[in-house]
Amino acid sequence: MSTRNDASQTLFRMVSLRNPQLTETKIKNLSFIQRPKVVKGVFDEVIMNCPQNTSKIKAIEDFIEIKGLKFIPFNSEEELKNENYEQLLSIGRKITKREEITDQDWEKTDYYYKQMMDSNRGLTSEAISKLTILWDNLIYQIITQKNFYIKEALCDILKAIHTGFAQNIEIDEEFVKINGEDPAKNSLNGKIVIPKELFLHEETVKETNEETNDPRLSRVDQTQLRLYAQNNLTIQTAIYKREELKKLDLELKSVQQHYFKEREETYKRTYRNYAEQNQLKFQEQDLVSSEINKLINVKASEEELQPLYDKLKKIEIVPYEFEYKNEIDLAVFKTKLSSESFDTLIGSFTNSKPSVFLTQKTMLKPENVLSREIQLGENVIQLDDTLKTIEDILTKIQDKISNLDQIILDNTPLVQEQYINLEGATIPVHNNNNKIIPFGYHATVGSGDSGSFVSFLFDTYELDPMLVKAKIIADTDLGHFEEIYTNIQGKDQKIIFPPILVRKFQSVANFRVELIFSDNKEYYAQIDKLAFSDGKVGMLTPVHKENIRSKRNNFGIKRVGIADYLKVVQSVHAYVPGLVSNIENIMASELRHKSSVSRDYSEITDTTSKYQESEKLSDTSKTSRADMQTEIAKEIKKEQNITSNTRFSYNTGAYNFEMTGGYANNSAQQDSIRQAVMKSQEITEKAMEKVVSRVSEERVQKIIKEYTETNVHEFDNRGKVSEINNPKSIRPKHISGVYRWIDIKYKNQIYNYGKRTMFEFMVPEPARLHRLAFMVSKGQILTTPVDPRNATGELKMATGKEATRKLLEYWAKIYKVELTPLKETDTQHYSFVEKFNNGGNCPVYQRNIKINDGYVAKSVKIDFTYWRKDSGPSSRINLDFSNGINKEFWFETISGTIAIDDLNLSDTFSLKNSGYNLGEIEYNMYFNLKINPNKLEAWQTENFNAIIKAYEEAYKKFQEEQAKLDEEQKKKEKNAKEQMSNFYRFMEQDVLKHNCIAYLLQDYIGTLGASFSIGDRMEDFQVLLDKDLDKYTALAKFMEQAFEWQIMDYTFYPYYWGKREKWQEMYISNSVDPLFRSFLQAGLARIIVTVKPGFEDAVQFFMTTGKIWNGGEVPVIGDPLYMSIADEMRAPVGEPQGKYWITKLPTTLTILQDKSTGLPVDQPLPIFPEAEPNKCENPGELEGASSFRLDEAKLSRGEETESTLN
Repeated sequence: MSTRNDASQTLFRMVSLRNPQLTETKIKNLSFIQRPKVVKGVFDEVIMNCPQNTSKIKAIEDFIEIKGLKFIPFNSEEELKNENYEQLLSIGRKITKREEITDQDWEKTDYYYKQMMDSNRGLTSEAISKLTILWDNLIYQIITQKNFYIKEALCDILKAIHTGFAQNIEIDEEFVKINGEDPAKNSLNGKIVIPKELFLHEETVKETNEETNDPRLSRVDQTQLRLYAQNNLTIQTAIYKREELKKLDLELKSVQQHYFKEREETYKRTYRNYAEQNQLKFQEQDLVSSEINKLINVKASEEELQPLYDKLKKIEIVPYEFEYKNEIDLAVFKTKLSSESFDTLIGSFTNSKPSVFLTQKTMLKPENVLSREIQLGENVIQLDDTLKTIEDILTKIQDKISNLDQIILDNTPLVQEQYINLEGATIPVHNNNNKIIPFGYHATVGSGDSGSFVSFLFDTYELDPMLVKAKIIADTDLGHFEEIYTNIQGKDQKIIFPPILVRKFQSVANFRVELIFSDNKEYYAQIDKLAFSDGKVGMLTPVHKENIRSKRNNFGIKRVGIADYLKVVQSVHAYVPGLVSNIENIMASELRHKSSVSRDYSEITDTTSKYQESEKLSDTSKTSRADMQTEIAKEIKKEQNITSNTRFSYNTGAYNFEMTGGYANNSAQQDSIRQAVMKSQEITEKAMEKVVSRVSEERVQKIIKEYTETNVHEFDNRGKVSEINNPKSIRPKHISGVYRWIDIKYKNQIYNYGKRTMFEFMVPEPARLHRLAFMVSKGQILTTPVDPRNATGELKMATGKEATRKLLEYWAKIYKVELTPLKETDTQHYSFVEKFNNGGNCPVYQRNIKINDGYVAKSVKIDFTYWRKDSGPSSRINLDFSNGINKEFWFETISGTIAIDDLNLSDTFSLKNSGYNLGEIEYNMYFNLKINPNKLEAWQTENFNAIIKAYEEAYKKFQEEQAKLDEEQKKKEKNAKEQMSNFYRFMEQDVLKHNCIAYLLQDYIGTLGASFSIGDRMEDFQVLLDKDLDKYTALAKFMEQAFEWQIMDYTFYPYYWGKREKWQEMYISNSVDPLFRSFLQAGLARIIVTVKPGFEDAVQFFMTTGKIWNGGEVPVIGDPLYMSIADEMRAPVGEPQGKYWITKLPTTLTILQDKSTGLPVDQPLPIFPEAEPNKCENPGELEGASSFRLDEAKLSRGEETESTLN
């Protein structure tokens, strides 16, 4: 029996992760072709003089770009052949192509290398010069990748020289240990190693606080920053000007009150002096007037009255005239107002530009400030002619503030929270259309009427960043200043400073901004010569307090070693007897049989039913009806019977064999079709047409399958069974047949069928990209209504008292609320006529005047016309208001106008009027009304409540839509639970792959997402064909093909490893797929990606240099760790790993003890002895020989007995 075992199978496969076995990297290791230490080229000088903060590769590239090479690179293979490298090139190509190296080739390389050695077995100066040229040219081609064929030729030449080196090196015990017994063969597999000192950086340079240079911004990024900054400057300038005007308004009101108070006091004092000076004349005038009245009462003649009239005319009283200084006086304003408010006044209400006045105001002298103009050198600044009173200025201020409010509201975006239902969880959407340039800043100058300020903002990575502290250090044309700001809260990845350096410069500012964030990271920006005409854009510069590393850092990526792909192969070792499975006991002279029956039965029934009914109503007068009825019945019955039986018997040398069969197949099919058609036609005025169509279809299919299997076992112990040739000497005995289970022993061996280099990526918040993608998805997004009470910035309307008219109009437009009408200012007219008929002092008449509800009369203009009682030269009017204002006016004309300011009357007030020498007087009063603060507040509250009510209704509707969407999403997820599993896996892998590629590129934002097509229509679509396209596609092919993305391994760590502010968002993320739910809730992900076989060296070259290898053999960077990996990756696969082991499994087979086999074999059951039992983990379990033996014992029948089955 053959002992060869071909029955093997792979049980399972697995991956074993481990660190590489560190290989020997000395010059004696012929697996690597290393540059001799005595060979130093031009690039070594470049690295020695490399600036501390410059990458070594960048330094070499710059050196090549400025054509600083001291050698002429090879441009063709002919040049190499002309340098006597033809034979070496031919031999090297054989090594690369794995062709046979002849003895002559070995002799040539041996001879060539001997010529390179001096008497001390070192390299000659000529050899060093040649090797320097070869290595410099190779490094040049590796960096520039200009000529693929020259680079390959140089590698082939160095491989040929390496075989000569292998034949001339001193062999010792260490050398044999490293390279084996056949070092020449090992040298043929040598890989070229680039000196690490030319590419790799030392881990630590020195402790420093040196600040790195600012990266440059692209024009697109600069434009983006400028556009956003311009909008922000518009808002900040409007707010700044509004605050200036509010301050001016407050101070002007104080000046106005002071003016009114002084004017009233002056009026009373001067009138009192006037009355005292003319007291005697007034008394004489009163006496004469009294006598005239008496004569008039007794109806004296004109001759009697004329002397008195003449006497009255001779009493000359100069009318009282009150003149006071002008209400508007710039000289007064200069002393009464603050410097900022006076500058605001000049900038807002004169013909001068604010910047001109602010620049020249240092030349301003008190004598140059007049009532309505200011003399500044040759310039004359004049106040607006339309402004006659302070009240006019205040009105203009309110108009300007209202316009500024509108500008602020128009340019301030309303921040509305949007939500999208993501896998059953409602996730907030931050749909920010502005491109974010992390740490890109913009500084520009804004100006108001009282001075200038600097507007400063920058972008961050954080969604809602917090700036702990900011320090502004400025040197301007006005001096040195320092400002400190704390706890500036950002929004939407932007931090916007309040206006800085306010009124601390006039033309140019140089300043430095030092920033400290909540994560203790520090940045700064140095901005010089910031003028009005331009803005400054740039990148914040980090202030490093750790060791400088001027290399490609590969942050977030770790080379974790080797992945061994292992499989367990199982093969049969031996069959061995197991436990007893059954015992058959047969008594002497017993005939016994047993049978077993197996039956299979199945029945299928299909039933189909259809029903259709249609009804049509019409107003037409036409109906059709017809009757036809048919019935068809058809029945088919088939029956077919087949039976089968077999019987075998033996009797007295004769064999009897009988066979019968039976098969049954019953099939019944019944079809019934009925059709009824009725047709008739009637004509009526009103008709109903009803068509009823009924279709009934019934199909019955009945299939019966029946299978019966009968096994019969017969045991006959009636005859003589003996091993003795004399059958009559022994009678039948009891027999027991023992059945044993058969067990099988397997040999299990682990084999290595492949190796991969591994990279580990640690990705924080791995689902962040997925969320951001869904945030701008075109699916149904719910927008949360904004509560005006919680709005941000200038849009906030916390209470009715804080609700300005502009704010109410803004929110009313959003929530479609119609505001109740309101006039903040109005005019009320009141007229009356008083009849005194008195030539002397008139009596006092009192009238009650009602001001319109909700308003205050701030001032009044009174037009009057009167008739004198007598022919006196003048008359006097006295007006006494109930609030204490008392006015007296003398007039020689019979009509005029009186203006009274600072009236402040509301509701119903009393007016007492009297005078002197008045017969009849007609008053027309025009009150200038301003809304009462209480009414204004009531109006604000009323409309504020209406807006809040509309908001609450909108929010309630939002919640209903949200609940509806959640319910729909749950139903969709429930229906698509099974189908979505693969989709989730692809989504996870794509997002994680995106993160990994971003880590590999390092400069992720500036690399991915390039556009190489133009045109928005089919007819003008065009692909841009240039060298950038080749670079981009080469990068894409390398990233997609160099790694085995389809079998990446990833582990998700819980939410608490993510950003604290995102914990709730990640925790509530849900999905019907448990793995995808872990993805959404992950705070950190660990991703293991293996490198595709054949790409190991290219990936290592990219990780070190950032360059993509353009083909051909990739040189190995002289990193000891990677040299160990490269050496191990060349080891053969398919070798056994460790010792094999034996496992025993039961089978369903049984065997009868003793007379068990009837097959003529050397062994009852196969067995495969192991030749090397010492390699087994448990040698005691091995089987060396079979436990079964051959036996001729069998059960015999008697001579004259028959079976009971006959």
